[in-house]
Amino acid sequence: MKIKCHPDDFCVEEIVRMKIKNRGRYSIYRLEKRFWNTLDVIRDIQVRYQLNGLSRAGLKDRYSFSIQYLSLPGNGPEQITSSNYRLIRIGMADEPVTPERLMANRFQITVRCLNADEVKTIEQSLPAVECYGVANYYDEQRFGSARHHAGFIARKLIDGHYNGALKLFLATPSASDDSRTRKVKQELALNWGNWQKCLEIVPFEGKKAVKHLLQRPRDFEGAIKLLPKTLLELFINAYQSWLWNEVLRLLLEEMGVVRFRVRYNLGVMAFFGNLSTQDAKYLGQLSIPTPGPHAEYESERVERIVNSVLEKEGLELKMLKLKFRIKGLYFKSWKRPAVFKPDKLKIDQPQTDELYPDKYKIRLAFDLPPGCFATVLLKRLVAR
Repeated sequence: MKIKCHPDDFCVEEIVRMKIKNRGRYSIYRLEKRFWNTLDVIRDIQVRYQLNGLSRAGLKDRYSFSIQYLSLPGNGPEQITSSNYRLIRIGMADEPVTPERLMANRFQITVRCLNADEVKTIEQSLPAVECYGVANYYDEQRFGSARHHAGFIARKLIDGHYNGALKLFLATPSASDDSRTRKVKQELALNWGNWQKCLEIVPFEGKKAVKHLLQRPRDFEGAIKLLPKTLLELFINAYQSWLWNEVLRLLLEEMGVVRFRVRYNLGVMAFFGNLSTQDAKYLGQLSIPTPGPHAEYESERVERIVNSVLEKEGLELKMLKLKFRIKGLYFKSWKRPAVFKPDKLKIDQPQTDELYPDKYKIRLAFDLPPGCFATVLLKRLVAR
């Protein structure tokens, strides 16, 4: 199976709840993009056009054609066009675009390079997926800041190991890096501590931190604090999300409902097939809070599994906090459903894949709730 062979193979559009008017406090924009992730587009607009205050509903990665919505305080420009994105003002509103406005994500995906057995597996998986849903794991897009076999940046921050956290971020390649980024990070690793050299090749997000180290070469905590707050939040969320994945996997294994296992960059996703009425009801109603010092678990079983996952990390819930303070930056806890169900799921008949001789392609369309990953659904559909 191959996905995202071409940006138009993976299309996603945000479905937002907004009252668009001719007048209002905020300009509302439709963003169409390819080859850019959402945060990079926002930063590019801020730098090139000095437009600050852009807010968004969701985050979309670069390997897709994405349609999403942004807001800007006041009366902004009618349109901004770049080589790989276009921002079009569609009206005004009294409130900004926020994650709470996102109702669903609508996907149209072409899955390629399928053999006959994989096509059959997808077709046979559909009834169980539509009836019982899919284990709601975070997928690899969530873990762009993770360094496989080298740890999580947030774990270093918990320990106050700021030099190690910076080195993981700036000089350790991740699974999601392209070849150019990987080469830059390898060069940074070779010149770690040579801050003048690092400044020449460091990514945009790290420039303030490296400039600080030029003046105060050992003040790694001060350098960490100069990273964008949105980036530090991504570090924290990535670690929490991986912990959450581990909790869900262990829960399903303990319940004895696991039928399929799929490896990903940071571990294993365990999936169920058909469920008993009792298990389907339990999982369908279950929400699991992400680990944080103020997380509250209604289920003793889930709390026990959470504690066992943290114990392997040398942690307890109360230890999930930073040793430095930035307003609004902490290990927030939020409830996440254990299972999601795709809505309006449609699958076309298999066709010959023009990109891969003697293989098939299938086009799928479906809606997912906010925060659910289409790639997890695809992993489940082809799991054997």
